[in-house]
Amino acid sequence: MTVPSRAAAWTLLCEFTKTQALRRHAVAVEASMRALARRAAVPDPAELETWGLVGMLHDFDYERFPTEQDHVWRGMEILRERGWPERIVRAVGAHATYTGISRDAPVERAIVAADELTGFVGACALVRPSKRVSELPPESVVKKMKDKAFARSVDREYIRSGAELVGMPLPELVALVIAAQVPIADRIGLGGGPAPDFADAPVPPEPPAG
Repeated sequence: MTVPSRAAAWTLLCEFTKTQALRRHAVAVEASMRALARRAAVPDPAELETWGLVGMLHDFDYERFPTEQDHVWRGMEILRERGWPERIVRAVGAHATYTGISRDAPVERAIVAADELTGFVGACALVRPSKRVSELPPESVVKKMKDKAFARSVDREYIRSGAELVGMPLPELVALVIAAQVPIADRIGLGGGPAPDFADAPVPPEPPAG
């Protein structure tokens, strides 16, 4: 399978997503997906890249098509129309529970593990005095999940099901997601200061391995 470039994914994301917070979320989830791929010992560089692209693109259509009637469905249509590989199309769709996609492939299970938890980790970091994800203990995130008043829009069951899908205890998955955000913390607003704007170009640097 020929994998499209990361630059092509970023261009597509920026075409449909102007909101800075959504762009930051895309880059953050990409980092979590790459970390999950490394944990899964994905041996093929093209496959590792596929996991990252799925993370970057999973919500690319959300700003324009935010309802369940359109979100993911329109994104999958657009990806197919533009010739993106079906494995990426299917994995992008797999993160939404209402699509009914069976999540047979590891990348389809990983995006469920990465998506909501990555956003929740960011929210937990931002309420700490330092606003640094590097200073966020995994146990604090697990504890915050029990506080239904905090980040109430986040589906806790979705997060738990993601951990089950990738076969990881929740605290271990939380620790992985936190570690994935640390190298890019300054770019996504989790390094203690304001996040810089993500302009339409160039593509932001690839999250470092770690």
